[in-house]
Amino acid sequence: MATKILLPIDHTDDRSWKKALPVALEQAKFYGAELHAVEVIPEIIQLPNLPEGYGAGARDYVHGKVEAILAANNAADVPVQIQEGSVYREILKLAHKDGYDMIIMASAKGDFPNYEIGPNLARVVRNAHCTVMVVRD
Repeated sequence: MATKILLPIDHTDDRSWKKALPVALEQAKFYGAELHAVEVIPEIIQLPNLPEGYGAGARDYVHGKVEAILAANNAADVPVQIQEGSVYREILKLAHKDGYDMIIMASAKGDFPNYEIGPNLARVVRNAHCTVMVVRD
């Protein structure tokens, strides 16, 4: 039984949430669980030729994009977290640290027997301490 569900979203790729978001909402309702969304953005590396504060608005921008996706899909009350770093590492760290019981992620479209499972999804499935539900396209 799940009490906290984590839904990773990539606002630049609607395949990451189009089918997974309705499933996550359904699972949260079924279990009476909390649903939380997360997006991981690449860590901004400070190079010598970049101006001070380069990329400072990235978190706010991405947060707004994810909130807009959720609002447009009747999920405006779902809390959003923005993490920076490696996608699969940040998902796994957050899920473990905050005690999530389930992670729901979408996979890219593929045909039998070669269903697409990207490297981030594969690593989350292999290394998660909790149940991972894969929503196929």
